[in-house]
Amino acid sequence: MKIVNSLREKKATKNDNKPAESNLIEGPRLVDLKELGKNLRCCKCDEVLCLDNVSDETRVAFHSTLKVNCPKCNVVTLVSTGKCHRVNNNNRTKRSDITTGVVLGAVHAGYGCSGLNKILACVNMPLISSKIFKRYEREVGPAIEKAAQESCKRAASEERQLVLNNIEKLCEFL
Repeated sequence: MKIVNSLREKKATKNDNKPAESNLIEGPRLVDLKELGKNLRCCKCDEVLCLDNVSDETRVAFHSTLKVNCPKCNVVTLVSTGKCHRVNNNNRTKRSDITTGVVLGAVHAGYGCSGLNKILACVNMPLISSKIFKRYEREVGPAIEKAAQESCKRAASEERQLVLNNIEKLCEFL
């Protein structure tokens, strides 16, 4: 890891034409490219913004809000890196679509928060806290339970139909 960091430092010193602040936010992120592209416009002059002008990042799990300076009018625009949705029709509670998808995938694959964080650490991505993971797990849990119940009902119905279709063969066998 030290080798990678020293290579990054050497690469950063070679790029003298880039502002020093562009290195504040490092590492990979999960983003919705369509949403990010749509949001990368100045809120005042509608100029297309550049990620080199990011001055700050606010992260909640996998969702980021970037503060991007407009080089034309010098206004800071908040740029969301993905879509959010409301939870339980509550106007105050918004959750990230990306984080919901990641937590759903982790639960579906049988991983918990620590298993997911091990994968994220291997690719140098920001980790998710157990508190936030649990919050999203509570959101996707009822949907998983509902899908499991429907699957069980379909399987029971299919089994019943097979028994009814093969009742004569079963009677002969018994």
